[in-house]
Amino acid sequence: MTSPDAGGRGGKLELLACIALVIVLLKFFLADWLFYLLLLLGVIKLFKERPAPDLHEDRKPNPTHGPAEAMSESDRVSLPPGCKYEVFLSFRGPDTRQGFTDILYHALVDAGIHVFRDNEEIRKGEYIGDEILRAIEESGIFVPIFSRTYASSKWCLIELAKMVESKEKSSSSKKILPIFYDVGVDDVKLKTKLYTGALLIHRKKFSTDIVHQWEKALRDAGKIKGWELKDKGYAEFAKEFARKVSMELKAKQKYVTESLVERIDQQDALISLLDLKSSHDVRLVWIHGMGGIGKTTLAKVVFNRLCDHFDGCCFLLDVRETTERKGIDHLQRQLLQDLGVKAADISITDESDGIKIISKKLQNRKVLVVLDDVYDQEQIGKLAGEAGWFREGSRIIITSRNKNVPVFEGGRVEIFEAEPMKFEESLLLFSRHAFGKENPAEDFHGLSEEAVSITGGLPLALEVVGSKLRTSDRGHWNHIIGTLQKIPEKKVEDRLKICYDALRLEVKEIFLDIACFFINEKKTKAIYMWQACDFEPELAVQELVDASLVKLTNENKFWMHDQLRDLGRKLIRDERLKHHGKPCSRIWMHEDALKVLQDEAGRENVEMLSLFSWTSEDCVLTKHELKNFNNLRFLSLIRSKFSGDLEHVLPKLIWLSWHFCPGEFQGTNLHLKNLVVLDLSESSVSETWAGWRHIGMCKELKVLYLKRCYHLTKTPDLSMCTKLERLILKGCINLVEIDHSVGKLKCLKYLNASGCIHLREIPREVCCLDGLVDIVMIMEQSFNCSYKLPNSIGRLERLQRLSVSLGRSRPPSSLGDLKSLTMLVLSRSEMAELPESIGGLVKLEFLSLFFCKEITKLPNSIGGLKSLVELNISMSGIVQLPDVVGNLQKLKVIDMRGCDIRRLPDFLGNLEKLERLDVFDCKYLQVIPSAIKGLTSPLKVPSSAWEKSCESYWKQRLRLRRWRIHSRLEGRGREEQTLSKIRAHAQAIGAAHLFKMSKD
Repeated sequence: MTSPDAGGRGGKLELLACIALVIVLLKFFLADWLFYLLLLLGVIKLFKERPAPDLHEDRKPNPTHGPAEAMSESDRVSLPPGCKYEVFLSFRGPDTRQGFTDILYHALVDAGIHVFRDNEEIRKGEYIGDEILRAIEESGIFVPIFSRTYASSKWCLIELAKMVESKEKSSSSKKILPIFYDVGVDDVKLKTKLYTGALLIHRKKFSTDIVHQWEKALRDAGKIKGWELKDKGYAEFAKEFARKVSMELKAKQKYVTESLVERIDQQDALISLLDLKSSHDVRLVWIHGMGGIGKTTLAKVVFNRLCDHFDGCCFLLDVRETTERKGIDHLQRQLLQDLGVKAADISITDESDGIKIISKKLQNRKVLVVLDDVYDQEQIGKLAGEAGWFREGSRIIITSRNKNVPVFEGGRVEIFEAEPMKFEESLLLFSRHAFGKENPAEDFHGLSEEAVSITGGLPLALEVVGSKLRTSDRGHWNHIIGTLQKIPEKKVEDRLKICYDALRLEVKEIFLDIACFFINEKKTKAIYMWQACDFEPELAVQELVDASLVKLTNENKFWMHDQLRDLGRKLIRDERLKHHGKPCSRIWMHEDALKVLQDEAGRENVEMLSLFSWTSEDCVLTKHELKNFNNLRFLSLIRSKFSGDLEHVLPKLIWLSWHFCPGEFQGTNLHLKNLVVLDLSESSVSETWAGWRHIGMCKELKVLYLKRCYHLTKTPDLSMCTKLERLILKGCINLVEIDHSVGKLKCLKYLNASGCIHLREIPREVCCLDGLVDIVMIMEQSFNCSYKLPNSIGRLERLQRLSVSLGRSRPPSSLGDLKSLTMLVLSRSEMAELPESIGGLVKLEFLSLFFCKEITKLPNSIGGLKSLVELNISMSGIVQLPDVVGNLQKLKVIDMRGCDIRRLPDFLGNLEKLERLDVFDCKYLQVIPSAIKGLTSPLKVPSSAWEKSCESYWKQRLRLRRWRIHSRLEGRGREEQTLSKIRAHAQAIGAAHLFKMSKD
């Protein structure tokens, strides 16, 4: 990364040594004329690419210029929404480059981590390059390697100051992981003469303000608990450090709010109780505290920090809620699946089976398990009842509002009480939601402190109240604060209700629907139901998100804090008082649902109902049970069954979710004329199922889910469903045919048949569906089967996204007629080539040929993809990129990981917008052309790439020399073309070698 100052004595010696080495080696292998020619070119190359010496090195710069100016310039650039690099390495080149840093870099890369390692040649004179500052801003983890002369380099100090600044601006979402290579913490804290002496020298050249910045950055970094190399071997240390970084990066796997205030003291206290160093026991930590205090968030953050230390990890969210709605056996299955138990070994018919399998299958696994929001000992006993179920070293974390500590036979139990946020933490969180920044607006500072003091340090209340006050005037602030002051401190729900009461009626209805039924469910299906209710759901959901009452995860699922969920459900239960004991509008508890099925009184009040049963015989729905549900719009069934004459029941039903429904339909005259969403996932239905003509052939139906219906070999006749927009057949492993009636679904927008391993082709009738936007037919694993595209696929003029694993036959040329296509994913396809017509996809932005092993080259017509932004050929058989790729000026990402690419073309250096070029694990790659040095981002180069270049160079030189000797001894010549080819190859590899030497 950093080097001696340009023009210094060390730099001159290094340059002379490189030149001398080149001269000796070239003289040994080459004929005189070739030797002098290459020598001249090599020396010119070395001087041309080396940074120009700093002519102003001895001049003390103006405080407003130089490095200080460069750093402030970066601040004026708006930050990107996410980090492009996972790790930024900062180090002193002469101290560590050839040894420790190189080993560490490759250990990180081999762990799949995207690392930015500074290359000095991009810096010019006194000014640090914008690329470096931008890379720091776009990195998530900073790793300064403190060595003896680290503080002697102005570049290192500029980078360190920028890293500290970036971390502070990120609200602790970014991290600094310092490594003390051959210095101590006191050296970095400026308590010794090692770094203070270097700073004294800097004071002669730089302004006092700049040096003060550097001093502060060193002291701040020294306060961070880092890693000391000491007597550890480089390889051992690098491997352990890469594991640590992987663990830090995995924090993204569990969703936590973007406005998280990290409470390090609470995290460290919990981790101390878990005591990972004690591997001879199984330990349970019981986290208790009131709702909204942050128990779940704390558990998530600690889970993310520790997950890499275990053989398997599982986070079971909302145990109480899931048990009530889906049964404890559902959680038992999820626990086993998350901890790596094969699906074939999970045969759970009841809770007792689950206990037996858990206690047997997990005994040899060191695991980390989080059970979130547990209500009683019974739930724990069926999921993590005894220490003997798990291997020694396993850890169980449980969150609960209950203070009563559970019995954990054979293990150790620790108790942790979650505490409210400190005032400073509370003000920070409140400000992020009320003002969108770290501190309150100056004229609202007093009111902000008053609002924070009222919330009692509860993160949830701070988020909701802060979001409520955002963009409000002072009068509204005074009104809300006054209202909050009248509510007793312990009445948290009443305080949250103030924000609920301010919502529009339609938004309130959607909030209550989510609280009762849609937490952890995808947004798409619910939107269809709300549209059928004449709501404007997109606007309403956004309003709830803006108010911090609902969140959307990365998977587009609804998430709601359990305190807000409980508020919504309390509001529903309070309806009983208004309606003199009649049923609530929404019934989500199985016991309450059974009661309303037995008592006809008040059924007209019920809008949404969920029913769970162990077997279909437990709950049989006849006309008697369904009578008078005249306003029911949502019905969710698990197992259960219909029976008898059902004429005129459920007239307003919009949504029917019926999982595990039996293969035999025993009802008659069930005509759900208003049904919009039908979900029969994981059911025993077949194409001859009698229920199709009763509930499946609804004219208003827009969404049909048939995921993992293993008895389905052919889709039913869907010709009556003329409004159908989404057809999901994912995971129907025995599906052989899509019925030709699909051609009548003129409104169909989305077709998903991924994982249907026996389905061979898309029916021709699909190509008549003018409104089709998405087709997804990807093989999620490697199977000996693939799909076939019909020749008429080009007729789908509105198709925007096509994801399909194709067979060996060449795709039809009409593929190029899809003028609206923006995404083409051909992952795991078996075809050997792409059609030339692909160049006609003028709007294509993303092309993936992942795991397409039979494809060895791309057609030249790919140069016509003028809109292409990302090209993924990872794990493919492609050995060379055509020159026309150099014409794709919008290209930002080329992913070649693990492919058979032999060389990187020079034209890559001309792609001005290229941000990422990933060639990790390209085992055949031998040549890295010097033109690529112009890229603004680092490359993921396999650890042996440069070594292969050097080794191949000398092998080719030796081969050429032996060829000459052999020719002279034998007295016969060789074909000039062959000789020229060998010479050209050797010179190309030699150029790469010279480029590497110029970098080193």
